[in-house]
Amino acid sequence: MKFLCLHGLGTNNRIFQMQTAALRYELGGQHTYEFVQGVVPWELPSELENLSDPSETHYAYYDLALPESYVTAVDHLKAYIAAEGPFDGVIAYSQGAGVASMLLVREKYMNPSEPPPFKVAILFSPISVYDPVAYIEKQEVRVLNDVGDGPPAIDIPTVIIYGETDRMKDECQGFKAICDPKAVWEFVHEGGHEVPGMGIKNAIPETVKFARRGITTASFRVANSSVC
Repeated sequence: MKFLCLHGLGTNNRIFQMQTAALRYELGGQHTYEFVQGVVPWELPSELENLSDPSETHYAYYDLALPESYVTAVDHLKAYIAAEGPFDGVIAYSQGAGVASMLLVREKYMNPSEPPPFKVAILFSPISVYDPVAYIEKQEVRVLNDVGDGPPAIDIPTVIIYGETDRMKDECQGFKAICDPKAVWEFVHEGGHEVPGMGIKNAIPETVKFARRGITTASFRVANSSVC
């Protein structure tokens, strides 16, 4: 599979390559990975200072204080996929997971006849998803919460991985509520807001197992749709 990889707030491609190195190694050489960096300069989070020189440039995909910024980020991501894709899956962390999810949500509701941008999503500590459709149609800024009895906002195989002490644990749990309950898997490790492999190495085996589960499910869906 060809994966698009999106980093977290205040980091960059190099850091995310380091954070995902163990996962990518364990998944094997049959996959390829393309890392796409944000364009909004952002301060490096203090908890990641051991991974990067503060003098290095770090980025965000959108400015948290500007709602129009996250819509622009989704537009840029769609344009990148159109130019450099297609991509089979996305591996994303924190804000990167939010951008990827907003694209999935927007495309499902605004282009329902088109296939989704990704076949599988592997998301680390995903933050709350701002509803891009509500903003485009009503200029309303709101978090996309539980869809109730309606169809899931994200219906591709989705793997959610976060830590028991993650400062955004509530957002990670809320994210699960907008996914297809038949195609979402959740792994909670003993760490915090991080990608297993750097600090919390003992979570790698389970992380890989859950990632493979999502990838295998997506592959089966593609195979079955081809038969049909």
